[in-house]
Amino acid sequence: MRLPTHLSQRTPLRFNITPLIDVVFLLIIFFLVASHFVRSEQAEAVALPTATAGEADDQQALHRLTVTINKDGSLFIAGEPADEASVQQRIKDLHAAAVAANIEPELRLRLHREGRYGQTRKLIEFAASQDIRSVKFAVDVQ
Repeated sequence: MRLPTHLSQRTPLRFNITPLIDVVFLLIIFFLVASHFVRSEQAEAVALPTATAGEADDQQALHRLTVTINKDGSLFIAGEPADEASVQQRIKDLHAAAVAANIEPELRLRLHREGRYGQTRKLIEFAASQDIRSVKFAVDVQ
């Protein structure tokens, strides 16, 4: 009895790298976009208050909203001008996303050192009403 020849011949294994390339490209795009947003949140130049002590900024904070308040009280998010209603909506969205991901949300305020406290107080009170307990202030440490 003769054995079939197709069983005795082994076909070489082929490794399909197309999905691997797709994943690598998606990771590259993700990190490019993420680095753009990290840079753009500090696009508006502000003379920050000085402090004698402080802690380093956590660049890995996933659920953080950075709001910049200029000397005249104007608001900026990611370098773009914003009004009070849109900032409040972004704070609500931050809270909702953090609750969905079971992560503590964080509000980071970049304030001009000569700015008025009224606008800042409103944002802190609104963040507290949305159950955001982590409010951090950006400072220049000396």
